Amino acid sequence: MTTLDRSIEFKKVLMVITRKTIKRETPLKEGYKYTPFSKELLDSWCRLHVKTGLFETMEQAKNKLDEMLQQDENFFKENFLFVVNEANELVASAGLWTGKDFDGNRLRLHYISVDPNEQHNGIAHAMISRLCIKYDSIPGKYPLYLATQSQSYGAIALYSRMGFTPYLGEYNGCSQEKNEAAWEYTTEILREKVK
Repeated sequence: MTTLDRSIEFKKVLMVITRKTIKRETPLKEGYKYTPFSKELLDSWCRLHVKTGLFETMEQAKNKLDEMLQQDENFFKENFLFVVNEANELVASAGLWTGKDFDGNRLRLHYISVDPNEQHNGIAHAMISRLCIKYDSIPGKYPLYLATQSQSYGAIALYSRMGFTPYLGEYNGCSQEKNEAAWEYTTEILREKVK
């Protein structure tokens, strides 16, 4: 995981992983643990997502979090992960949430964020493996997907190593041709930036 590289042009891209690709959960390394949702985590969740560049301001993060909690607080509590360090500070979060990229309420991996000071410790890998297995336990016919962007080339490399592949078809608001062009651009960024 990395923070967003805003020097790169933004291109939205989707990735998918077929069901049952991840067969076992990767545990968190010593010094980290999952903690259940609590209201005390909300400000920390917002700060984490601003720190990693997913939101530019605390206000934006709080507005999005409020919107999600108003939409379905119980689903949020049950399907988002919160990782704390030994000092009990929130260092990472990720979840399953409904996406609007396809018709219907398809779930996707959402708001995967790891504090830059805690990255490269396998936290994102552990959270994603846990969420993929959770998704596999939910009846359905569609593969799990995620929406990301060219500016998150470090994250795209991780997703690829875990078995996610580029989605090259059309989706809501994007033609297949436009999507393929976005992936061509993103692939060039990956070749240039990821060693």
